[in-house]
Amino acid sequence: MKYFWCNINISGTMYAATLKWMSFLIYYVAIHCFIFYVDVSYIYDWYKDRLFFNMKNNSVYDYVIVGSGSAGSILATRLLNSGYKVILIEAGGNPGYLFNIPVLTPLLLNTEYDWKYKTVPQRHACKGLKNNQSSWSAGKIVGGSSRLNFMVHVQGHDKDYSSWFSDYREHLYTISDIMHFNSQNWYSKLADGILEGISELSYSLRNINEKSGTGFMRAQLTIKNGERWSTDRIINHSYHLYKRMTIITHTLVQKVLFKSNKAVGLEFIKNNLIYKVFARKGVILSAGAIGSPKLLMLSGIGPKKHLEELKIRTVVDLPVGNHLMDHIITGLDLVTINRDEALSIIDIINPYSAIDYYLNGQGPWTSAGVDVLGTFHSNHQNVDSAPDLQIMTFPVGLSQDNGILLKQHLGIPEDVFNNYFLPLVYKTAITIAPVLLHPKSYGSVKLRSSNPLDDPIIDPNYLSNKEDVNKLIQGIEFIKKLINTKSMRKLGAEMYEKRFPGCENIQFDTTTYWECYIRHVTLSTYHPAGTCGMGRVVDANFRVYGTRNLFVVDASVFQQLPSGNINTPVVALAEKAAKILTKNLRQYRLNTCYCNIKEIFLIH
Repeated sequence: MKYFWCNINISGTMYAATLKWMSFLIYYVAIHCFIFYVDVSYIYDWYKDRLFFNMKNNSVYDYVIVGSGSAGSILATRLLNSGYKVILIEAGGNPGYLFNIPVLTPLLLNTEYDWKYKTVPQRHACKGLKNNQSSWSAGKIVGGSSRLNFMVHVQGHDKDYSSWFSDYREHLYTISDIMHFNSQNWYSKLADGILEGISELSYSLRNINEKSGTGFMRAQLTIKNGERWSTDRIINHSYHLYKRMTIITHTLVQKVLFKSNKAVGLEFIKNNLIYKVFARKGVILSAGAIGSPKLLMLSGIGPKKHLEELKIRTVVDLPVGNHLMDHIITGLDLVTINRDEALSIIDIINPYSAIDYYLNGQGPWTSAGVDVLGTFHSNHQNVDSAPDLQIMTFPVGLSQDNGILLKQHLGIPEDVFNNYFLPLVYKTAITIAPVLLHPKSYGSVKLRSSNPLDDPIIDPNYLSNKEDVNKLIQGIEFIKKLINTKSMRKLGAEMYEKRFPGCENIQFDTTTYWECYIRHVTLSTYHPAGTCGMGRVVDANFRVYGTRNLFVVDASVFQQLPSGNINTPVVALAEKAAKILTKNLRQYRLNTCYCNIKEIFLIH
């Protein structure tokens, strides 16, 4: 709480400063109360799960699915509705009652419901973060990362999928019955000023989800009646489906079980005991771009040399874990305004906001923290290609919570926060952030050891290709043009000109300065993909090469990143996989071969 007692550089009245100070105090108390609630919810769910778990060892299902996130929940729902017997295995727990409130999303990061991954120290990027490491949140909860994300619905550009997922839009239409994409949400007043400014720059204002192209719009969210609509709610929303579904939580899968090259089941740890579960039809990994390659390599599917170093017997030699991609974002708190148009801590803790939410499903509590987004081409990109830059606007800056929470999530060191962000605490700072959509820098995921409890080695290799830096500089140039429009000048928009720690000796607003800034403020959008790429690790039917009955369905199979947030593309991908897996249901029912006791003794 030391920030509450800092010397205040007051711009405005003493009353306004006092009100903001009090809001920080209330916010601080409320944050810790909610985090206590999250911890209690997790402990309660863990003990309840331990008490009522009664699955028999060596149980047999048609499909065994690992991961209950954006892909796993969709697959389980569709397969179950098609008549298959399905088990869904999740490493995390069930969400608590309050987890559906959109504005509380940041409070779930770095909790027991988050894998809390850390990358290795980066050579070319993340220099302004602790140990040069990027913090990667990923959902360790029923619903996966669709429970922790900012609910942004972006379909992407048609050319993102032309070479590997050409029927993408066909599957978007079929998920409309289970997903809710809403543009009638609460937005700060700032959104209007930003959209007017973008229009002044002659960029198109349009729904980029209706037809492939570029342009800007108010963010569409996966939200219903003001509540987060994550993919697990598809299961819970249907009572008959929920009663038929077998879901086991707080369960760590150790490896896939094989009979020769055929996947026949999984081995997992539950309540400190080892269990096996068998699959007649297939094993599906939907553990995400980090979890799926980790599990494949632990099971002997991966780069032979790497597996031999860890003394893991190779089943199939494949480039698992390579080609790691992620959307990079930068530009924290680069803009200040002098009008009360943004989302503030006062808006969040205002009792009327709570009343409006619970009575009407409206108000600031329904905010996902993203007001406006759009895509465009940098000068380095052919306009006939998919756009290479996205702009996301956040009506609240990192500094605006007084260092209570957000800096910890992003890994901002204390001295950097005090030097650069703290002077903005009693001003109104916002973030208009450029996002690199198609980076040229690729990384990898490798095993740290053969122990399933160890986190993998994640190296995104951020900004190793200079072209990535150049494109992000183009994004910052866009921001400079935007805040100089008439609409933004009415809001008193200005560029924050304090030089970032580590770049103090470089002249502000030069190409050299912005390169330094970007290499220091290099952040993840939590969109890892590509580590089990289609055409490299899996075929067009999601089957792992060199195996039978083993499938991977999640963002790890992406050949390239989409031009926008990845949750909707993952859902559409899962929808396609479900159709492929169920198309021969009639034939399967006539020719089912059941796993017998002889097969169990052949498993390695």
